[in-house]
Amino acid sequence: MEYLINYFETIPSLHRSALLVGGIAFFWMLESGLPGRLMNYKKTKHAGLNFFFTATTILVNFSLAGLLLWLSDWTQTHQWGLLYVLSSIPFWAQVLIGVALLDLIGAYFAHWSEHKVKVLWGFHLIHHTDHEVDTTTANRHHPMESVVRFG
Repeated sequence: MEYLINYFETIPSLHRSALLVGGIAFFWMLESGLPGRLMNYKKTKHAGLNFFFTATTILVNFSLAGLLLWLSDWTQTHQWGLLYVLSSIPFWAQVLIGVALLDLIGAYFAHWSEHKVKVLWGFHLIHHTDHEVDTTTANRHHPMESVVRFG
């Protein structure tokens, strides 16, 4: 477990990219071979548009990365935040609570608010208007969604 934690704390960008691209490629090929799944559209043209949305989102995320690093350094320097509050409980409990809160706040609540708040729905609608849902749809997001989730 310690090895995995150390690996993912220091994962090289090349490995992270390979996991993302490899995963998308694997599932894209897998879904193409599923029986009963008709691909009555130009899969590469469709993927091109979705990859455009992915690329613009990546650019926004890279722009926000510097601020995220600065905030991480600040919280570590000032020993502020959830990690310091939970430091007295066992490590496995810290991981469990941390993942649960990240999933609740960073994923569920952000997604819920994108469905409920009209201006956010306008951005999130890009994801839901894909006429041909496939693996590439998972990464079809308006770049402003990254800003919303970052905040």
